[in-house]
Amino acid sequence: MANDFSSDGNCKALWNFESGALTTDSKGSNTLTNSGVDEDTTNYKQGSCSGLWVAANNDSMTIADTDLDSGFPLKSGETNKSFTFAFWIKFTDASDYQYLIHKHGGYGDKGLVIYIYSSKMRLSISSDGINSNVYEHATALEDGIWYHVGITYNAGDDGYCIRIWDDTAGAIVGTDKTGTSTDININSDNFTLSKTSLETNANIDEFVVFDEELSTADIDKIRGGTYGAGVGGTNAQINIGDTWKTIAGMQINIGDDWKAVEGAQINIGDTWKTIF
Repeated sequence: MANDFSSDGNCKALWNFESGALTTDSKGSNTLTNSGVDEDTTNYKQGSCSGLWVAANNDSMTIADTDLDSGFPLKSGETNKSFTFAFWIKFTDASDYQYLIHKHGGYGDKGLVIYIYSSKMRLSISSDGINSNVYEHATALEDGIWYHVGITYNAGDDGYCIRIWDDTAGAIVGTDKTGTSTDININSDNFTLSKTSLETNANIDEFVVFDEELSTADIDKIRGGTYGAGVGGTNAQINIGDTWKTIAGMQINIGDDWKAVEGAQINIGDTWKTIF
């Protein structure tokens, strides 16, 4: 199955890193500028390609703040600061100190950085542009393993979460890093995947951005390729014991008599969608 973000208004960007469209945003118009990132048609997690960042080549992808779509989290001038970043990543050298997501200026204009330090995922948030609060997932990551990473922040209560899945082990890595942070300083710096002098050493695939805090269940759906599935048509599904089952026919019990449901619907964003 494949994720379907097309009807989700809170999804603000989707970079699938496909061959011939490495910088294309499949959801919005947040086209990245590529500086050296290569297509890798051998190592990927969705589609038939991923992006390969090589630190020694100073690889990065970036987009200017002014070019970000309205509603993109942490865009200058936006009021909603909540976000979710979800992506697949496979390190070629997880021991390197490397920036993965960077929207961060110099002293007085710091904001958000997501990076690797001593093989561990870190989230850095600055509220005043000067001081940063750093939150580290406790488990060291390894080379050559696909990880699915979900990082969230809720501007309402400053809660955050770092959730990592090990695709080789088929399990969540350690314990989710959660807690309460601070407000985030929004600056006008570029949104960058990697950073000069602290470049990424990894393959990255299916990088999706939301302007809200997703639940861990939704992050897991993205990882499993079932996010947005089951709305419309005949592909409605329900999760039973972490296995998605197709709903082929629905019934309801009325007075000990099972009645078939025809034209079942679900309400999404105050719009009723027919399931089947």
